[in-house]
Amino acid sequence: MSLPRVPGPNDDSVVTALSRTPERLSGHTRSAGHRLGAALDGDPAEDDWGRPPDGEHPYPVVLVHGTLGDRESVWREAAPALRAAGHRIFRLNYGELPTLPRLYGLGDIRASARELAAFVDRVLADTRAEKVNLVGHSQGGMLPHHYLKYLGGAPKVHHVVGIAPSNHGVTVEGLTALVRQAPGVREVAEERLLFRVSPAFAQLLHDSEFVAELVAPGDTVDGVRYTVIWSTRDEVVKPPGSQRLTSTAPHHPVTNLCLQDLVPDSRATHLALPYDPVVVRETVRALAG
Repeated sequence: MSLPRVPGPNDDSVVTALSRTPERLSGHTRSAGHRLGAALDGDPAEDDWGRPPDGEHPYPVVLVHGTLGDRESVWREAAPALRAAGHRIFRLNYGELPTLPRLYGLGDIRASARELAAFVDRVLADTRAEKVNLVGHSQGGMLPHHYLKYLGGAPKVHHVVGIAPSNHGVTVEGLTALVRQAPGVREVAEERLLFRVSPAFAQLLHDSEFVAELVAPGDTVDGVRYTVIWSTRDEVVKPPGSQRLTSTAPHHPVTNLCLQDLVPDSRATHLALPYDPVVVRETVRALAG
């Protein structure tokens, strides 16, 4: 599969590409800064193993990074905020390929969903909680849907919060934008052509067999709450509005939050969303309900 043409991350319009360059660079810089901070600091805040949730926050929060993300850097803003609000926090890495060590979210998404399932079971056993809340960015917002629909996860999950989730797949252009901006991986990605070696890249495409299977039963499952937080400036999941979920029954409550409805002048891009203070605030609010 050949990579789409540039300018920018693959906008057909040169004017659009140039006008949005500053916001893409801002998102890239913020993400790169947190990756560097995680690399230098190690893992300063351990997960809350051995600490059962309290009565006000009965559901532990499992944080699920996206494609080419990791447990240490993606949640450096959200994890402290959620913990300060009283939640127990647990993070995992998933989807590592033997040929590309320490790059996550690249393996078969069905296998990654099984990794998530095993991790949730471990959290429930440790905390003795009845259910968990799942908060995911990008592929990490899509991954729980396979777990809920096909791996028996629905009875174990109270609320799913998707931050810029690829709920209905992405385009080749969007994936290329991610590869070309993700800090520290562009050279490896371009050289080894992740579109060829990563099962997840093929499965994430909006017209893939995996996405068709994922959406066939409908967007939601009974008894689980859903919140989607998305930005009109998302350059990876395109069109950005495709991130929204539609409830398929009265007992599938869904809240779709567009960042620009809350902050009209926000220019937060895909990589910047997990660190955006409004997104973090709305994530904490969603899990307080």
